Amino acid sequence: MPNKEELIKYTAEFFERHWPRDLELSPPVWDIGWSWSGSVPHHDKGGVYALFSANGDVLYVGLGISSGGGPYDQHGISRRLIAHVIATDKSKGRGHYVPQDKWQDVKDLGAVGFPAEYSYLAAALEDFLIRKLAPSRNAVKKRGVVA
Repeated sequence: MPNKEELIKYTAEFFERHWPRDLELSPPVWDIGWSWSGSVPHHDKGGVYALFSANGDVLYVGLGISSGGGPYDQHGISRRLIAHVIATDKSKGRGHYVPQDKWQDVKDLGAVGFPAEYSYLAAALEDFLIRKLAPSRNAVKKRGVVA
């Protein structure tokens, strides 16, 4: 099974190929090791998230981008995780989370958030990582090898 180190390695490879070289802005980095309380990593950005097992295996890679407006514009990662992955921990209350029932094997999560003007690269990174890592919980149709 792919692990966190491979996720970071392939992300670096992706940015080496696709991040604009003429920018003074460094490529985004993974924030891994959320404590299941407070805001999710890169909650205020769109980007890519990864779900991990207890021993650090990558179980799933997903996309969280927001094209809507309003007060939570660009909060794609947090919107996606709250809608599909995490739930409020009823024993602890607001601001504390647990995996939703279908994600009980998830023990950690991480995200890489993009500046709004480069959020279009998030979909490409998600596809690249799924093809390179073939996480067990991603759809079979996206698996394959990318040169």
